[in-house]
Amino acid sequence: MRIDRVRIVRIPLQLVAPLRTSAGDHASRTATLVEVTADDGTVGWGENVAPEGSFYTGETAEVSYRHLRDVVIPALAFDRDDMDDDDLDEEDRALAAMPMAAHAFTSALADIEARQRGVSLAKALGGAPGNVRVGVVVGLHDDIDSTVAECAARAAEGYTRVKIKIAPGNDVDVVREVRAALPAGVELHVDANGAYDPSEPGRLSFLDGFGVGLLEQPFAPAEMRAHAALARMISTPVCLDESVPDFAAAIEAISTGACSVVNVKPSRVGGFHAAVAIMTLCAENGIGAWVGGMLESGIGRAGCLALATHPACTHTPDLSASDRYFLRDVTAPFVLTDGCITVPRGPGLGVAPDPELIGDAATSIETVFGR
Repeated sequence: MRIDRVRIVRIPLQLVAPLRTSAGDHASRTATLVEVTADDGTVGWGENVAPEGSFYTGETAEVSYRHLRDVVIPALAFDRDDMDDDDLDEEDRALAAMPMAAHAFTSALADIEARQRGVSLAKALGGAPGNVRVGVVVGLHDDIDSTVAECAARAAEGYTRVKIKIAPGNDVDVVREVRAALPAGVELHVDANGAYDPSEPGRLSFLDGFGVGLLEQPFAPAEMRAHAALARMISTPVCLDESVPDFAAAIEAISTGACSVVNVKPSRVGGFHAAVAIMTLCAENGIGAWVGGMLESGIGRAGCLALATHPACTHTPDLSASDRYFLRDVTAPFVLTDGCITVPRGPGLGVAPDPELIGDAATSIETVFGR
């Protein structure tokens, strides 16, 4: 593939409400999109989902944007006559210092390649379009009643898996009350975002009494041994997120018994091919896997939904409907129907940004390569 033009398109999005976690608040969101045009006129889209703050992996939105503009695109688009997504994953690992920036570009290439082949991205990644059952995330609230009310409302909307954020001092009573309020058929997961002290793993044993489906990232990312010790101590499955930034970390997590489930985010691991490789590794070792969300707009969400159709995805993904987060999405909205979202069947992502938003005065468009 030869690239004729690369543009970065930044579209401000209005969140329905802030999402609070133990590591910080998600109060605003700008969709940072990458538009790549191939020499045959095919256009592909990707999204850089790095958050506004540094509380997730340290790759902040602004730093990641500059890395995308000044490092990733120049390195991968200039002076290359033949390129595909597989080549990038294998040959340009030095760019993995900012995996969310790298994924933004390579996912646009994956979109182009699938469009040129006339197949959906889901099929190109080893899955198939269809309906994917999805879950919803409920952030921290100031009081238990508010948390319970939102969880009940999400279940009433049709979500059959609810994940709540927990933190020291905001855990036992919250889990108890939420579990009691949710219908029996709604699964409950909890996510700590690394908030707990690894020297006190026993404080999380309370989860075993509430039938929690999994505990996500209880300790800091580097605490692999602590996660392994906790996994031996409790019956609630331990899931890792930030602890698995790449394939090597996935091997370590599995070999040490640090988890029985992995949250696979293509943006965190640097691309779709890396994500598929990790999910396949999990399947080969009897480890569960699922696709996590990063407040993606419709562009990033379409890619994650395509990945979630892979047969190695065993758990409900964190890929809620558009109206869970945004007053208006950049694409046609993804809608929840009977607890599921329909994965686009068209070539590539099967979606593109609304031209009206692209032309809006608030949208910033920067040509980084070509004309």
